[in-house]
Amino acid sequence: MSKKAIVLDANILIRAVLGRRVRELIVDSAEVIQFFAPDVAYADARKYLPS
Repeated sequence: MSKKAIVLDANILIRAVLGRRVRELIVDSAEVIQFFAPDVAYADARKYLPS
C-alpha cells in the first residue's frame, strides 16, 4: 500500500518548530504519510523564525 502525501507550507513548518502539537502530529503520522515541503517554504520559514 502506498503512503498518502501532504505538502507542507511555511506556516506549518513554523508551527512545527515553535509549537508542540503540529510537531507531534507530523512525528506520529510519519509512518503512514509522506511529508514534503518545497524549498521556498523552507526559505520563507527561515526568514520568519528567530535565529
